[in-house]
Amino acid sequence: MGKRQKQYPKGVLVRLTNDEHSRLTELSKKAGLSLSRFLVESGLTGKATTCADRMLRERAALQLVRVGNNINQIARQLNAQRGAIGSYKVEDTLATLKTMLERLEELWRQG
Repeated sequence: MGKRQKQYPKGVLVRLTNDEHSRLTELSKKAGLSLSRFLVESGLTGKATTCADRMLRERAALQLVRVGNNINQIARQLNAQRGAIGSYKVEDTLATLKTMLERLEELWRQG
């Protein structure tokens, strides 16, 4: 999956002292974020997520997409060949989906 370029139609000028700039730059490097992304994350959430946090969220979302694909495949097969898939597979997939949704919710609460 390729990276999508987000469009940022608004820009903001931030004035900093040399000390503030140094401190914020250091914090953004520790978080694995650009200075501007660090400022946005910090301002919107009260704390900046780290690069590792973002990667975990992206992986969780990807897993959720995979589970959704599995559900679509099961539904397609059930519609095409009535009874070809046992209900245990549907129940297993739904349980996996529930687990992934719970993990995703937990990750979003942490960030």
